[in-house]
Amino acid sequence: MITQIVYYSISETEMNNVSISEILEPSRINNAKKGITGCLLYHNRVFLQLLEGEKETITDLYKIIQKDVRHSNVTLIIEESIDKRMYPGWSMAFHEFKNNSSNLDKFAQSIDFFSKNIPKKSEAIDLFWRMAKQIVN
Repeated sequence: MITQIVYYSISETEMNNVSISEILEPSRINNAKKGITGCLLYHNRVFLQLLEGEKETITDLYKIIQKDVRHSNVTLIIEESIDKRMYPGWSMAFHEFKNNSSNLDKFAQSIDFFSKNIPKKSEAIDLFWRMAKQIVN
């Protein structure tokens, strides 16, 4: 069984490409080593992340995330067990929304497409995409 969690948090400062890279690069390396996959979204100082992997590994990572001083209000939205990973090839996919209505509209349309066309989606995946849509609207 695989554990999937979704959480959100608020960045202490507005993040730029350098700040995001400082999070993503080591995360991708560490996640690949530990068998963790997932997706991270960032918009207007809000992080939304879905993580999946072995329960103990995800629990340990979430404890580290909670202590990270770069963000606050770390809030676990859902944790569930699933049979199969949704993002097996993504050590950490990332999408930053630009404050451009065309980009936001396109992303919202993509969210609608994914939420309607992913077979066997989990409750965590469903919540992740619904919250992503709320963040960009």
